[in-house]
Amino acid sequence: MEINNLLKKKKIVLPERRRKLYYIALIKFLAMIKIIKWHVIIWTKKPIDYGARMCEILFISSGFLVGYNYYSHPLPCTYESSVKYVYKHLRSFYPLEMINTLYGFFIYKGKSFNLTEIEILISNLLLMKSWSRFSQLASCFNGISWFLSALIFCYFLTPILLKAIEKWKSSLILFFLISALRISIEEFINKGALNMFDVHFHRGPIIRLLEFFLGLLMTPSYFSLKSKINKFENNKWFKIIFTFIQIFLFICSYYLMLIYNNILSRCYFVLIFCIFIFISGYDYGYLSDCISNRICQDIMSCQMEMYLLQNTINHITNTISNYLDCHISLNTEIEFLMKLVIIFIIGFFYKKFAKETFSRYFDSLIFKIKKSIFD
Repeated sequence: MEINNLLKKKKIVLPERRRKLYYIALIKFLAMIKIIKWHVIIWTKKPIDYGARMCEILFISSGFLVGYNYYSHPLPCTYESSVKYVYKHLRSFYPLEMINTLYGFFIYKGKSFNLTEIEILISNLLLMKSWSRFSQLASCFNGISWFLSALIFCYFLTPILLKAIEKWKSSLILFFLISALRISIEEFINKGALNMFDVHFHRGPIIRLLEFFLGLLMTPSYFSLKSKINKFENNKWFKIIFTFIQIFLFICSYYLMLIYNNILSRCYFVLIFCIFIFISGYDYGYLSDCISNRICQDIMSCQMEMYLLQNTINHITNTISNYLDCHISLNTEIEFLMKLVIIFIIGFFYKKFAKETFSRYFDSLIFKIKKSIFD
């Protein structure tokens, strides 16, 4: 493979860009805020496991958006195509991931697992943490990087997975088969009959791949139905009804999480969220129109930066507070909002003014490594 092509300033040729799904962008942004709250607040009594629920939504919606963007425009099913697709995403977030990991390496006390701290650092930088059988390894240095490890695995297999959505009927059949597999794995684990995934089920890349794949498999059915209802897109009453549907789906999904948290297994929430994301993909409501403006899009666009910065900023703010002996008793919600604002501001400015610069430095570093190895 010609690695130089990977590093050219000219971007990889993408299919014709479809209209952005604004409501799903909002869902992902809100899900990311919930994850940040789950991590930065010291809970006296933890509520339902929002962290797990939001991760399920994020992997399903990510798969759905990949299918949405590449449906009828598949990537070449080759190793080179997989590497290029991974690199396109990797260069955008890896420099910030490296900064946060190095911060954790020098500040946090590592855990050994018969490994040196340098070896644990390498596992972080190579995004290998989600593959470890030691679930505690994911909390070392930059605990949230397991998410990136699993997501990159999904991206690497994307050119192969896209082959599954070439035909509508086969994708629908495969959706039910993958759903049955996802349910079976979890039910077997719960009954003690299968232990290959139970070490750290939440972070397992195979489990997350199944959720990503389910999202992707919904896109042929989505486009098939979309072609039939597109004629109502500009109808006022249709838009009003769909706005109520969007709001109802959001409330209903939240209600189900509250009521059935300790009753339903994760796999059934995955199916609920598949329905949620599928219907939310139809951006026909007035709510979608409201969040389609440039300001809203800029705000929601820095969600990955916020995710990557959350642990580091949370640790820095807590350290400063302790150093200044500012033991102010704050309401949990107020404390969270203060930290969220700081995380957002830094994440927004990083994306706006530093992200591309760091990405270019990363390109240069990869080019130098390639040159030293192959030349």
